[in-house]
Amino acid sequence: MDKVKNSCPVTGGCDKLSCLLSKVGVTRSLMITLALLPFAWQGVNFVAEGLSAAWQIVTTAVAK
Repeated sequence: MDKVKNSCPVTGGCDKLSCLLSKVGVTRSLMITLALLPFAWQGVNFVAEGLSAAWQIVTTAVAK
């Protein structure tokens, strides 16, 4: 029973919060991914605006 009590999936020590988060599947890499998601979305918007601008340039050049 003592072996199960001391087994913690979190490396570097296990407090109550980190142990609870690891039990529900929230890992360090997931938290980093969620933190970087807004920056990735800004990149998606940047590319979409660039493609939209390029499409407008091409279609206005063809329409003339």
